[in-house]
Amino acid sequence: MTMTNAIQTMSGAIAIALCACGSAQPAPPDARADVRADLRIDSHADARVDVPPCKLVKPYSTKNALCNQCAEGKCCAEVNSCLGDTACDDDYVNCILACSLGPAPDAGTSPCLAQCGKDYPKGKAEYEAATGCADSKCATECK
Repeated sequence: MTMTNAIQTMSGAIAIALCACGSAQPAPPDARADVRADLRIDSHADARVDVPPCKLVKPYSTKNALCNQCAEGKCCAEVNSCLGDTACDDDYVNCILACSLGPAPDAGTSPCLAQCGKDYPKGKAEYEAATGCADSKCATECK
């Protein structure tokens, strides 16, 4: 190989390297901002699509469809927390029902209800959160 051929070969290699490096230049700042904005929009849109709406595990009200609809839309987490926990839905709720249906309801249910709260404090807290939410946010629909 002659010196001229070597220089031409080396010049060609340098030119190829410079072209390759030139094409790896970072995108202009405004183009990077556009890509970041597109990614933010896509990630937010995906997040909304991936989160299903809350559904009640069972009806809040056995007789009022409008109340159930409101409770599902405005108090779903609170209602499901009670309905999905036996400490609330079975233990506490059955206890307060027994107070209302007991042999001597005219003797006063307050002491009985207070005892239910002592016996099932977690269930009482979940029940009060669910009914409190429905009472405040669905008063019209659940009357």
